[in-house]
Amino acid sequence: MRMAGSLRVSARLLRRLILTGITAAGMAASTHASLSAEFEWRYYSVSPMGHPYSQILDKHFKAIQERSGDKLKIDLVYFGETPYKGAEAEKLMRDGLGEMTEWLVSYSTSTYPLLSAPELPFLPIEALDPAKHIPAADKAWQSPSVAKELDSILERHNAIRLSRFYWPPQNHWLNKPIGGPEGFNGLKIREYSAEGIDFTTAIGATPVSMTAPDVYAALQRGALDGVVTASTSMTGIKWGEVLKAGYITNFKLSISLILVSKREYDKLPPDVQTILGEEIDKATSEILTFMVDNETKLHEQLKKDYGFTITYASPEDYAKLREIAQTAVWPAWVERVGPDVGKPLINDVLTALGAPERL
Repeated sequence: MRMAGSLRVSARLLRRLILTGITAAGMAASTHASLSAEFEWRYYSVSPMGHPYSQILDKHFKAIQERSGDKLKIDLVYFGETPYKGAEAEKLMRDGLGEMTEWLVSYSTSTYPLLSAPELPFLPIEALDPAKHIPAADKAWQSPSVAKELDSILERHNAIRLSRFYWPPQNHWLNKPIGGPEGFNGLKIREYSAEGIDFTTAIGATPVSMTAPDVYAALQRGALDGVVTASTSMTGIKWGEVLKAGYITNFKLSISLILVSKREYDKLPPDVQTILGEEIDKATSEILTFMVDNETKLHEQLKKDYGFTITYASPEDYAKLREIAQTAVWPAWVERVGPDVGKPLINDVLTALGAPERL
């Protein structure tokens, strides 16, 4: 009898435990459902989370999730940790492989050579500091012929441009200091645009095409002597650990466009679309402020923390390099895209930048 009673009690306890478990599981599932966003997006980024630009973007992605009441959650994903490359950014939107991406346009100028026009090397008549260069670059990208080409590409890829930001001025970062243009001779330099490759060849260096995730190891083993990039790459993706010098000409600004799939954007409620646009504008504004405020500070940090030698090109050396670009790069680009299209396009950009030359 005692054993039977014990079994009856155990059975009651068992039923109670089962019911309690079911209830707890239901509550957990309910809680999980309430924490899940209605729209979960991926943003493919050119830079990893350690980069200040990615940190700024991620902060505003979190603000979007909070302001939307968890309706929209955006996860930042580094291209280097995916099967995709930065040069495929606009195709990800077209093919539905992501909801949102950063498009560093320079990566794709072999495919869309007309988009090189605002970023041909040494278009400005002098080395511009970032605060002056940003409005000049905006004018170049807003010139009618450039804007028309860009809009056509985005339409074909079912992508919407939410905003834009610029990387710090592009310069040469090397494994040894150089005193002037003659120092480039014989160096192996990583470039990422067709026109950059033309310029690197024209100054006597050997251009090497390589994606950003492969650069660090190539510098370590001596396959590269330097790179064309922004100062933030020295600290944000650690290239400063394997480089020693910067030769500063500020010869162009590279633009990144923040794209979203039109298909996915149209699914968002209007209030979430508004929040998305507002926070992305805040993020890109913050990125540009960071770039302007920190360029000189980053140079000083590189000298102090990494032992860098920073050499600023003299006005005379800038003029020499600009003449090389003007004779060896700009005309080659015009021939590449066709004179009927290329000449008016580059003249539009030169006008926007306040440069006197016309082709």
